[in-house]
Amino acid sequence: MKIQAVTVCVGYADFLAETARFNTGFLDRWIIVTTEADEQTREVCRVHDLQTVLSNDYHRTAGGIGGGAFNKGRMVERGLQHLSQGCWRLHLDGDIVLPAQFRTMLEGAHLDERKLYGCDRLMVRSWDQWQSLLRSGWLNHTHCSVNIPKGIDLGTRWALSSSGYVPIGFFQLWHSCADEWRGRRHRTYPIHHGDACRTDVQHSLQWDRRDRELLPEVIVVHLESEACRLGANWNGRKTRPFGPNPQCSPRPQYPQPIAPLRNYS
Repeated sequence: MKIQAVTVCVGYADFLAETARFNTGFLDRWIIVTTEADEQTREVCRVHDLQTVLSNDYHRTAGGIGGGAFNKGRMVERGLQHLSQGCWRLHLDGDIVLPAQFRTMLEGAHLDERKLYGCDRLMVRSWDQWQSLLRSGWLNHTHCSVNIPKGIDLGTRWALSSSGYVPIGFFQLWHSCADEWRGRRHRTYPIHHGDACRTDVQHSLQWDRRDRELLPEVIVVHLESEACRLGANWNGRKTRPFGPNPQCSPRPQYPQPIAPLRNYS
């Protein structure tokens, strides 16, 4: 199977620098949508040889609708426009780490090309907790059961009593044949919202409930730099940098021009 991914990364270079170390080998193509001013993200993409699409569409409205500080849906849609036919499409957040057996799990899942798939996520809330998880070897597990590491929360699944389970934007997987018909994409990513909230849900709701499915064998890792409220970064990056000493670094305020990354390794 071929998997091509789109990730919006504006002000998230610190996370992408970490997740790219683990994810690049699982994806046949990975497009990063960022801004010309975000030189840190562009440098991470250069180092890891990731394709970049530059856009400032995050501040545009859609016919007078969807104005706000960060219209993520527009950026996602810009990236999806560059993907190939005949492959699986993955919308993946820049702070998500895929497990080591990711491709094996998907190939064994006998996926249905008509469906949209989501998964669960571990909520790793600091650099130190991330280092502890890495030392445990959990990412490389090949167990016959799905285990949640002690001391780490499982992220909430999004569901409504009327609509059922909805895969949300940190991980949404679907095939191009469910996205296009006679050469035209009929499930474009919604853009009529002004921040990073809601458009992912609207995207999933383009599939009937019977075609929205959880992959129980796939559990990804969601990295956070600190404990924060839901939606803390929906209008641009506000949380501390992700790294060994976040208390020593000022809180970033994104999106805005970012100083070039020096001596990246």
